[in-house]
Amino acid sequence: MSRTPGRHRIGAALSQVEPRRWDVAKKAAAAQVDQMEPCWSVSYGVGSRRFLAIAVWHVPAPLRVEAATVEELRELMREAELGPLAGPGRSWAWVA
Repeated sequence: MSRTPGRHRIGAALSQVEPRRWDVAKKAAAAQVDQMEPCWSVSYGVGSRRFLAIAVWHVPAPLRVEAATVEELRELMREAELGPLAGPGRSWAWVA
């Protein structure tokens, strides 16, 4: 026996559930930063409610940063580009 999807309980009438779009503005902000940062892949996790950036250039170890806000994420990205993986006197921002 098959039922139409929706909210229901035995004996109650079915009601349709409209899909909900979660955190639209934050997803749009992540997409904008992704376009502005060609050396990073940036996304927003609806489940974690955090912004995530993964380096897409060659690094000796995977490089991933995450933050609660776009501003914090961009700061962490700059720190990662200048961090210990860059090596002495080098910056990954200019190698990429």
